[in-house]
Amino acid sequence: MVSTHRDGVLAAIGNTPLWRLGATLESEAQVSLWAKWEGGNPSGSLKDRVVQKIVCDALATGALHPDATVVEASSGNTGIAMGLIGQLMGLRMRVYMPESKSLERRRLMKYMGVELVLTSGDDPNSHIKAVEALVAAEPKKYFYLNQNGCAGNTEAHALGTAAEIWTQTQGKVDAVVAALGTSGTLMGLAIGLRERNPGIEIIGVEPEKPKSKIEGLLHVSPEYVPPIYDRSLVTETVYVDDESAVREARALARREGIFCGISSGATVAAARKLAPRWRGKCVVLVFADRGDRYLSTDLFADV
Repeated sequence: MVSTHRDGVLAAIGNTPLWRLGATLESEAQVSLWAKWEGGNPSGSLKDRVVQKIVCDALATGALHPDATVVEASSGNTGIAMGLIGQLMGLRMRVYMPESKSLERRRLMKYMGVELVLTSGDDPNSHIKAVEALVAAEPKKYFYLNQNGCAGNTEAHALGTAAEIWTQTQGKVDAVVAALGTSGTLMGLAIGLRERNPGIEIIGVEPEKPKSKIEGLLHVSPEYVPPIYDRSLVTETVYVDDESAVREARALARREGIFCGISSGATVAAARKLAPRWRGKCVVLVFADRGDRYLSTDLFADV
């Protein structure tokens, strides 16, 4: 029996807090810097918004039948969100993920009832190829969440995250910085915020190299571009090396008390590069997830 109600935990998705980053860049660059804390979502990342939006829309239109298995390619956060929402809504979830991703992510997904299939860690797109082959072979048996190509990903952030940032900053936000994975966050922020302020800067963050330890981020290359990604909506892309992302994530924990993932550190590293041009402006960084899914990674190598 599939439930579509929003009582309980599902009602807690979204409306995440906006925190002032007092010690990170403000004193040296005189920038009003804020963090949109997506780790406050029930499963610990912004992917709760995306999975809920796509699943509920598909159930409403009949595209998703309750007997079908929902399948997706994920580096971890979407899979964890699928586990949470699948348990609460009575849906079967299967996730394909590269074997190179952190052990915590595997365990969290399995703990939440997800059927996990590991793919090659040598090919950063191996999980996407595996899901697409599966759905092409048996389209009636599986519902492809397809966060890389579904408009619901963008809409979840345009209608939710962007609107919240505008309200929380009282319309004073001058720029937003977000890491690029599926690109849904960036696209949604660009659409939702530019409706209100056409001149707002939308800054994308990508790993410096195609193979990166910044889990969840994508270095866009000719080999694979997410179908929902429109580069023309991004003011500028900043490339961040793994070491800088890890260093900034650690600093966030120790200077700000924010226990976040490596991609959040990457957004700070990007903001540090652009800070001189933002003197006196209000800048929001999207912190995509919590740090509890990175305990076995380089983020904790010095512990």
